[in-house]
Amino acid sequence: MKKRLVYLSLLFMTITMACKKQGLALFDDQSSQNSIYFPLAETATRFDFSFGYIKPDVPDTTLKIVVRAIGSVADHDRAYHLSIADSSTMKAGLDYQFMNEKFVIKAGAVADTLRIKMKRNAGMKKDSLFMYLDLKPNENFVNSLLSREEVSGGKKVTKYFTRLKVKVDDIAGIPWFWTTGKSPAASFVIAYLGTFGTNKFQTMISRYGLDVSKITAEKYIPPTTQIIGWANGMKAYLDQMTAMGTPVYETDGSLMKMGLSAK
Repeated sequence: MKKRLVYLSLLFMTITMACKKQGLALFDDQSSQNSIYFPLAETATRFDFSFGYIKPDVPDTTLKIVVRAIGSVADHDRAYHLSIADSSTMKAGLDYQFMNEKFVIKAGAVADTLRIKMKRNAGMKKDSLFMYLDLKPNENFVNSLLSREEVSGGKKVTKYFTRLKVKVDDIAGIPWFWTTGKSPAASFVIAYLGTFGTNKFQTMISRYGLDVSKITAEKYIPPTTQIIGWANGMKAYLDQMTAMGTPVYETDGSLMKMGLSAK
């Protein structure tokens, strides 16, 4: 019995060592050596951000996007070439600013993080703005991991790993729980919170410290007591601001109001 156990242990060790060697061989495969890509592209076709769910007085935000290299680490800094496509509707200096001094993967590292300051402006309230990032080959990196064809929804699509679309706006979409025809609680919500408005929603998020990812999730409906609490608290705030001579308005210039049931 002991001999059999020793034999199985040796066999397991042999298989494990073989797998490790095979993994190293794949890692050092020259076909992918020194390629560079956006890891986000593995799971998403673009990077979306909206100021619409952030309080109105926030002037900017910094987006972080990882750039990763495939292959062994190097003992020296490796600059990479990042290009912004001419088709981008965002304008450098006006809509965005790169915080990176250089685009480089440092010695001993396999990744770098792009830090892009997005500047909030009035144009973002009307339309989404786009930036197209493109990693180009240079003396340090190649584009062997350029694209891959996949099947999505029964159709063949091409997924690009060295190109990334960044979308930014200042438009707050109506959350599911507030949407007539989708949420079974919509009529109750409107009775207390009133008609949806971007400024109203931003003010609620700011005043109550709401978790945007939670309250904008599909199928999420806040507890009844919470909806009533938001409505009554907001009405008191709006009444106070009006009494002080500083009424609060919606983006269309109309006076901000809560629903008829708010007290």
